[in-house]
Amino acid sequence: MIVHYDRQAHAQALRELVIELQDYERDIDPRMSSGAAIADQYIAQMLLRCKQAIGQVLIAEVDGEVAGFVTVLTRVSSGELGDGDIEYGLIADLVVAAEFRRQGLGQRLLLAGEDFARSKNVRWLRIGVLDGNQAAMDLYAAQGFSVLFSELEKDLKQ
Repeated sequence: MIVHYDRQAHAQALRELVIELQDYERDIDPRMSSGAAIADQYIAQMLLRCKQAIGQVLIAEVDGEVAGFVTVLTRVSSGELGDGDIEYGLIADLVVAAEFRRQGLGQRLLLAGEDFARSKNVRWLRIGVLDGNQAAMDLYAAQGFSVLFSELEKDLKQ
């Protein structure tokens, strides 16, 4: 079941999922902060962004247990002059707890996020992913997302 985030019911589980996501991404890029070090600030910022960008955190529950979440922002602008001042939606976070993966929850969360964005008249929906996160890339591609741009990095100290 996909439900709207409720602070009283979901705060601790959301914190644990943010830590899990951040630590997973840190395994891909060790320069990233640990999940425990940023979780509280991250959640505060995430909820503020939802308020500012007409967003929502949606929670996936399985048998009453929080199994994942998606954060959807519906009024985002890149601020880049070259973008033509377009406004778009953004899937800012998507995570499924390790024990619930491979059960279709990521797809259901993504579809719920898309439905929420559509309900707010979003035309273009974007999502970011670390290059080494192939499982996420495969999921997003299977759901119709395509590469919009790639940002490359070079280590100048090598």
